[in-house]
Amino acid sequence: MVGNDTNVWSQDETIRILIASDIHLGYLEEHPVRGEDSFIAFEETLSLAVQYDVDLVLLGGDLFHHAKPSLNCIFKCTEIVRKYCFGDKPVSIELLSDQNINFSRSVNYEDPNLNVSYPILSIHGNHDDPVGREGISSLDLLSTGGLVNYFGKWTDYTHVHISPVLLQKGDTKLALYGLSHLKDQRLANLFQEKKVEMLRDEEHDWFNILVLHQNRAEDRGVGNFIREDVLPKFLDLVVWGHEHDCELFDMKGSAEKDYFNVIQPGSTVATSLAAGEAKPKHCALLQIHKSDFILTALPLKTVRPFIFKTIVLSEHNLGDEDVNESEKVQEFLKQKVNEAISEAASQLSGDPKQPTLPLIRLSVFYDREDQVFNRARFGQYFNGQVANPSDILLLKRERKIREKRQGQQGEEVNVADYVADSTDVETLLRAYYDALPPERRLAALPVQLMNEAVRDFTIKQSEEILRHALEAHRRRCITTLLESNTDTDVEAIADRLRVLRDEIDSSDVAQLTALNAVPVPAQIVVDGSSDEELVKSEVEGTGRGRGRGSRGGRGSRARGARARGRGRAEPEPPAPPSPVAATPERRTPRRTAAQKTATWIQNYASKARRRDSSEIDDSD
Repeated sequence: MVGNDTNVWSQDETIRILIASDIHLGYLEEHPVRGEDSFIAFEETLSLAVQYDVDLVLLGGDLFHHAKPSLNCIFKCTEIVRKYCFGDKPVSIELLSDQNINFSRSVNYEDPNLNVSYPILSIHGNHDDPVGREGISSLDLLSTGGLVNYFGKWTDYTHVHISPVLLQKGDTKLALYGLSHLKDQRLANLFQEKKVEMLRDEEHDWFNILVLHQNRAEDRGVGNFIREDVLPKFLDLVVWGHEHDCELFDMKGSAEKDYFNVIQPGSTVATSLAAGEAKPKHCALLQIHKSDFILTALPLKTVRPFIFKTIVLSEHNLGDEDVNESEKVQEFLKQKVNEAISEAASQLSGDPKQPTLPLIRLSVFYDREDQVFNRARFGQYFNGQVANPSDILLLKRERKIREKRQGQQGEEVNVADYVADSTDVETLLRAYYDALPPERRLAALPVQLMNEAVRDFTIKQSEEILRHALEAHRRRCITTLLESNTDTDVEAIADRLRVLRDEIDSSDVAQLTALNAVPVPAQIVVDGSSDEELVKSEVEGTGRGRGRGSRGGRGSRARGARARGRGRAEPEPPAPPSPVAATPERRTPRRTAAQKTATWIQNYASKARRRDSSEIDDSD
């Protein structure tokens, strides 16, 4: 604890809050060794709420790891919440604000049909954000069941109005602002445009807390993180979710200051084998008395031990030069792994629920190809000794960042070189594409489109996301070529596709979202083709358009003509010339471009794919 200030505080006027974030329930739940880690840590978190007899539990997002958690995950979550948060103990904190504005339903501890002793208030993160046509989050399910009080959910992404949850205990008044996850670039733009408003009651003395779930680290790239200086200065504390590095320390303070303090709890379970995840895991106890507060870091004792080390082989003397280089490196690294296993033993707390097999990750920089070996086979030496034998090692080429970004011409870019330096999959993809030499970079696919699609896929685990994004862009390319007067020259076609790619890459998130929302014309007729073939391009999201029905099925219409048989369009009579003042007709491709059908374009794309495939290196 910090000082002894709480000894003079009246407990009837002190709000006690347990703060945690990024629980990630269901992470690796099918793994035979690590499957229970997220549930064990969550159970300890709620047990601390009971131990310290808090007034409420505040979660900073990502309660679940998947947007659509499994039934097993929901069952275990429900079981843990009911075990620790339900009971006959009365809740002594009073809600003053309009529940219909703050929550999707009335707060659970005021429900006469529920006995809630430790209410949970939570925003959603990027892993458990709303999905589907109705925009339902997994937290909506828990809220409907009276398990969690879900706040900070937004439907209007053009202007955000944050109405605080007003809570009171004695003379202590708390204004709790919730900002669930938005895409960082979009939210950064909203802050820049002054379109994020936090409603404030200036007539009364409130202790103001904002809980949000966004990127905080500046290495995420320009516009892909939220700067602290854009947040309102009247805030007293900011609970920052999403960042898994635990940046908690004991502190005390008063609201009478010029700037707010940031509480970054980090995650309660390691979801990546990165250096930041190896920091000790904590949750926090926040005590508020009028305008004063005390924050106490509470270490978690049931977290699996995790040791991360960086090794540069050129800095070590590996011994006899007559011995095979690969074997020398393996023996040296085996010694380092054994040392890490011994070090991990010091992280065992003695709690019977703590997993004992440690996570070990060595980030190894090598400088010669003869130092590389089979990592999977290396991991087999430590089966039964570590929890992650298949990915103990991360091998990276020892070279400067500048050399990685320039990319030597003709040299294969190794994705593994960028894994440890990337905080998320978007950063990884962007760094990889930037490092490719010009002749190897994407010709038609926009990097930004791929980043957004892969990001959504990794979070929501739906193959339809990638399929939809690629199919939508394919149709967009075909439509652009047919309507752009591009002739049959291969270079002209490639140049037009590059222009389309650059236009999408230069757009911001809002423009990209609007672009994806615009449906492609339902049918496009290629005038002047030898068989008057009807090329049918469906509206995005219909999921058909291939096989026999893709060439103009029954009842298809194209430019006023009735389609007959299997894809043949009845020719239109020539239209009389329009007066100069009349509205011009829709422009059609000139004959040289129009003679090429979608089949030809697909053949061209296939040739390009075959040409690129010859450059792929299948080596490990």
